[in-house]
Formats: sequence, structure tokens, C-alpha cells
Amino acid sequence: MHNSLPFKRLPITIMISSVLSASAFAADAETPAATTYDAVEVWGTQINNETSLLTQDIESKQADHISGLLRDQAGVDVGGSHSLNQSINIRGVTETDLNITIDGADQSNNVFHHVGNLLINPDILQSVDLQVGTNSIINGGLSGGVAFETKDADDLLRDGETVGARVYGGYADNDYYSYSGTVYSRINEHFDFLAYYNAIDRNNSVDGEGNEKLGQEGKMQNILLKAGFNFSDSNRLELSYDYYDDSGDYALRTNLGADYDPTGAIYDISYNRETITLNHELSLTQTQINSTLYSNTMTYNPDYGEGSTNNEGITNNIGFKVLAETDVQASEASYTLRYGIEGQKQDAERTTDGVRTGNKEYVDSVAVYIENEIALTDKLLVTPGVRYDVYAMDANSSDDTFKEVSFALAAEYMINDEWTTRASATELFQGPVLPGSFLSTVHDDNPDLKAETGINYEVGLSYETIDFVGMDEFGFSVTLFETQIDDYIDNSITGKVGIENLGDVQIKGVESSVNLRKGQFTSRLTYSHSDSEYTDVNEDANSDYLKTVGQALDNEVGDSFSLNLGYTFPSINVNVSWTSMVTLDLHKDVSEDTSKAGYDVHDFSVQWRPAQVRDLTLTAGIDNIFDEQYASHASNYTSLEEDTYSTDYEPGRNIKISASYQF
Repeated sequence: MHNSLPFKRLPITIMISSVLSASAFAADAETPAATTYDAVEVWGTQINNETSLLTQDIESKQADHISGLLRDQAGVDVGGSHSLNQSINIRGVTETDLNITIDGADQSNNVFHHVGNLLINPDILQSVDLQVGTNSIINGGLSGGVAFETKDADDLLRDGETVGARVYGGYADNDYYSYSGTVYSRINEHFDFLAYYNAIDRNNSVDGEGNEKLGQEGKMQNILLKAGFNFSDSNRLELSYDYYDDSGDYALRTNLGADYDPTGAIYDISYNRETITLNHELSLTQTQINSTLYSNTMTYNPDYGEGSTNNEGITNNIGFKVLAETDVQASEASYTLRYGIEGQKQDAERTTDGVRTGNKEYVDSVAVYIENEIALTDKLLVTPGVRYDVYAMDANSSDDTFKEVSFALAAEYMINDEWTTRASATELFQGPVLPGSFLSTVHDDNPDLKAETGINYEVGLSYETIDFVGMDEFGFSVTLFETQIDDYIDNSITGKVGIENLGDVQIKGVESSVNLRKGQFTSRLTYSHSDSEYTDVNEDANSDYLKTVGQALDNEVGDSFSLNLGYTFPSINVNVSWTSMVTLDLHKDVSEDTSKAGYDVHDFSVQWRPAQVRDLTLTAGIDNIFDEQYASHASNYTSLEEDTYSTDYEPGRNIKISASYQF
């Protein structure tokens, strides 16, 4: 099912590409999908970033971590060098303040500040829709979000097929192997199903300086079961069960680097997610309705050894979403109304030997919203919107109910068939996130606690054409933004000190991309810059975490570039791709800032689909070709002038090979 619809089709969120030629940049910048036979290779992940004018299929990356999918996208980074602590960062804002879903199920979890709050397997993803910046009233979050969609049977079945299967195996010398199996079928015109299993067995990797990264040896397993029923061509129901488990001999403070704990303490840790989702799609004459009902549970469970207690941190989300889109034609203009409601009940608790420790904490939230895209002319779109949030807490830090009305206004103007410009202003709201469930510290009530609010301003310009300076296709886009967040909360510390507002934050920046295609050659160049600072601080905040005016957000990324090159050799069914990522040094503006070293990392891959064995795909690649010692600026980082014991360095050079066969 395609529950990413709100991200993909809302013109407030669409930078440029959807109002221009739909075909111009459908080519893959990294693995162009040309073959010499009729069968189409359907296993891959589409990355839809509205700032890039490009849809990419990243199968050749052989990604074992979501950084392999997203880190080269403008405005986006992924912190954490291991699947246990991966964390999405958009414009310096981390995942607990972003709107992230998997098949429509909300992933707003906060488990433990030394691990990530997103457990997702990149191999089974059908599409990833990025919303860089919150620029639609329909989507919550302070800095945008990501809608992940997993595969279903219709994504994998080729023309004329009613049943299929795929097996996959891969090896990486730094240092893991992976394997998966999938079966899928459309039994009749109404019913289809998919069953999928994937595992990654990891040893400790080695960083760019040859140091073994202790505490990374473990196994990730993912099971996905999906069943869909089509009542008609316009009425579909889909039920899915998604279980993800990451267990192994891991460091408790996974995000702090291999050398953080001088005792080298490694524990048997299990971290898992169980998601059940029921999706419904209904298409009427002028209205389309997407509905989601979901349950999402995450459990973090370290085993400290014989004689110790069994401690678990557990978060549960139960929620629903209904979004409708209605087209209305009138004599003076045409309208597209989008309106919906969503609600969620979340609870968090810690248990010791199965008995709850401390209080169980709750959040009940509901939001209703509507926006109206008005086509005043065939060139001018204006979209006003309004949203109402109610966010009720029952937690140690607060039992308040936060209510907020938010407004948005956007305009988009097509200057001609090649040039488009846009501007938008969107008010923001984010209720206080529950503290990490694994910590049972009882915090005093904070009567002064406020919800995070603010506003996001954006202006953008794009150009897209064909037959430009010898290129078959050419385009670029640029976006300038300014985000103001009032009463900012750092959710990485709330488990230790309780929930408190640290101050007001301003983020300014730019994102741009240039895309071109010439025959079988494609390329994409991106640049992004973000600059955050506290413009006001709460002097009453905990003294250990008190901020300074002018100080940047801890996960500020700064300036980064990416370059993707791809070439297809149709006669031999070979695709080659090159990716370069360059991040500049990040310097201090005030003494409390963290200085971070720049880096450049380069990857290469080649994929071959031999004509003699039409269902076989062979892929080889090298990540971090030059064995760079580096850490993402979105990862935990110790300032350069200090001891780097807690910097989470990435793996060094990694040579990867894989093979898949589709029956």
C-alpha cells in the first residue's frame, strides 16, 4: 500500500518536481534500470526527496543501515554507526521531533538516550518519502519527517505472474553477512500476500584507523507478513505484521564510541519492535481516503549477567489516521481539499523482573486539520491550512494538557514550463515527548513545562528542461529556510533530568541540487547548509545542561555536499555508480559548542544482471574506499580539542558482494 501519499502529493510539501515534467528525472542517478530483456528487476528502494527533483533506486548500495539510504540527501543525515543507535537528523533536529512512519504507523518512541529510537530494515523498503522541513499543516514534527513504506506482493510480481519468490545472500568484509527469503502471491483478483525474513549477522567492525569497534557483535532479524484484499479496483484493505529484533553482545552506551567504557563492559542486549498495521484505501469519484490503524511496541532489554535483575524499557503506541483528498471544480478556480484526523495513545514504563518500576507514563493526543489547494490560474497555486492539536500528558514531569491552533500558507507559481518558484510559512507544534522508558528515575513535576512551538519559513526556485547544453535532461532546485522553535526540549536528556524547556532555537540554511542526464549517464550534486543557535535560554534549566545564547544544537551538521554518478551499459546489463559525500569542518561559535572534523567518503558499486540467467542479480561494491576515519556530525561527538573517547566513529573500508535470484 502507498501510505506515503501525504508526503508525495501535497503541493505545500512538494518543492518543484511534481509541478514539472513527471518524466524528466525518473531516471536513477545511481543504478539506471536499463536491461536488454523484458523482465524488470523490482527489488530496490525508491528515495523520493522533493528537494532533489529525483527518484532513485538504491538497490546497488546493499544498505545494511539507513545511513546507506539517506545520508547523501540534502538536509538529511543519519547519526549512529550501528543499527542499534541509528538516528535520523533533518536540519540538525533529531528523530524524536520528526514525523516518522513505517507503513503509516507512527514511530514516535523514546526508549533510551544511548540507543536510537528507530528500528528499521532498509532491505525491505519499497519507498522512502522525505519531507525536509515542515511545510504542510497536515504533517506534524518540527523539521519534517520520513515516511517509510515496505514492499507488498504487487510491488514484486511481474507481468503475468501470480506467485514468486526471491532469495538473497551477501557478505561484507567489515564485518557481516546477510541473507533473506521472500515469497509472495496474488492468489486471485482479490487476495495477495507476502512473507519475508531477513537476517544480518555482525562481528565487530574496524574503523578507518584499524581500531576494532568493540560491542557491535550481534544479529538483526526482521519478519514481515502482509495480506491484502481488494474489494474492487478502488477499495483495498491491507494487514501487516512487522517484527524486528536486534540482539547481541553490545555496549550499554552504544552511541558513545568503542572506547567510552574503560572496563570494556559488554552485555547481552535485545532491542525489538513489533508493529501491527491495518491500512485501508478507498477511491471515490472525486475523493480518495487513506486510513490507518496501528499498534507499535518497542522493548529494550539488557542482560547484566547471572544474579542480576531483568530490566526492560517498554513503549507502546496505539493510534489511527484518516486522511481524505477531494477535488472540486468551480467556475472561478479549482480546489483540492485535504482534511483528516489522527489520534494516538502512548505509554512508557520500565519493568524489573516483570514488575513495573516507578510510574507508567502516558500521552493521549489528537489532531484535526484541513488545507485547501486553490488553483487560481493554471500557473498559480495558493494553499491555506489550519490544524488543531490536543496533547494530554500523565507523566512525572507534567500532567498538563497542551492545546494549539496552527496555521499555514503556501504559494507556488509556474513562471513558465521550465521555471517554478514557491514560498511557504507553517506554524509548528510538538507536545513534550515522554522520557526514555528504560530509565526509572522519578522526576518532580515541572509546572512551567511548555509544548514546543514555532514557525518554518521557506522560499524555493527550480529550473528543469530538456536539451540543455548538450544534456538530454537538466534541472536544479534551491531552497532557503528559516525555522524558529520556541521552548525547545532536548529529548536525549529527559530520562536523566526530567522534561524541561531549554530555550528558543533558530535554524537557518539552504539546500540545493543539480541533476542531469546524458544518454546512459546520470548525475546529481547536492549542497546543504544549516546553522542553528539558541536565541534565548531558560536560566532555570538543570545546571548540567544549561545552554548559552549563540550555542548550536548538539547534532548540528553544518555544510555538506554529495555527488552521485551513474552509468548503464545496456548491451551487457551492467550498472555502475559512484557516490561521494563531503562534510566540512564545524567550528565553534561559542565555547560551549562542539567542534567537529570534516571528512570525505567515497563509495563505488557495480551491478550485473546476466542475460543468460535472467533472474540473477550480482552486486559488488566498496564503501569508504579510502578508509577514512570519520564520524557523522549527527552522531555523538566529543569536541576536537578534547579526548575523543566518546566519538562514534564509522566503519572503515568495507568490501561487499551479494547475489539474489528471483523465481
